[in-house]
Amino acid sequence: MLILGVLTTLGAFALALWFIARGDTEIPEWASAGLAALFVPVLAVFFIRFQFWNTMANAVPVTAKQFPELHELYAALGAEMGFTGSKLQALPQLYVINGNGVLNASAAKCQVRKAYIQINSDLLDIAYELGDFRTVRFVLAHELGHVKLRHVSIWRLILGPVNTILTLRPSISRAQEYSADRVGCYYEPEGARGMAVLFAGKRMYQRVNLEEYYDSIRSHRVGLWLRAANYFADHALGFRRMAAIEQTASQGWNVHGKML
Repeated sequence: MLILGVLTTLGAFALALWFIARGDTEIPEWASAGLAALFVPVLAVFFIRFQFWNTMANAVPVTAKQFPELHELYAALGAEMGFTGSKLQALPQLYVINGNGVLNASAAKCQVRKAYIQINSDLLDIAYELGDFRTVRFVLAHELGHVKLRHVSIWRLILGPVNTILTLRPSISRAQEYSADRVGCYYEPEGARGMAVLFAGKRMYQRVNLEEYYDSIRSHRVGLWLRAANYFADHALGFRRMAAIEQTASQGWNVHGKML
């Protein structure tokens, strides 16, 4: 998907130059997006600084004295994953934000060569209230996987304008999410099954019969509308995502989540 994204962007840029060379006064939107891609890195530098400060100023940094259990888990995981250097190899700062009921976490840039990770307080409830630190460890490994695989690199934003118009951007994101899930499965295989929290909620997910859930995934009909919904989603639909996690655990690493 990344190669396809690069090729479509280069193709749109080349065609935009061709239209200009011909003296055309009107350039198709998808072609002009190829020219717009040139300005994305410059704009991104300003955007990531704004987004970081907007997040950091409304969040609680995780330190050895602030949420010490979470800090210890995160630092150990980071060392295991090789985040022991500086800049891109430094362990990203972790922040806790008020999720307002949303179960989510994300990785992003705070500087050109530095990243940070934020995790919603609602996800941490399952650790501090229910004692499920394994699922939280999976989530953190997933987000650190995004950083490790350079999914948050600024240059990838260049692919955005053209591939958004061509409806390929969600597919690139979906492929990245599958990859980050595989990283999470490697470092915390037990926590991966806890991803049912995204679909059943933090109060009910531990009551989900996972075998029955996986049986329902295997038995459902794969039709046009499921494929369409999955195609336009930047994260694989729950059935597809959980199926890939289960197959990784049972069949090994030569498993790829379904894109369509």
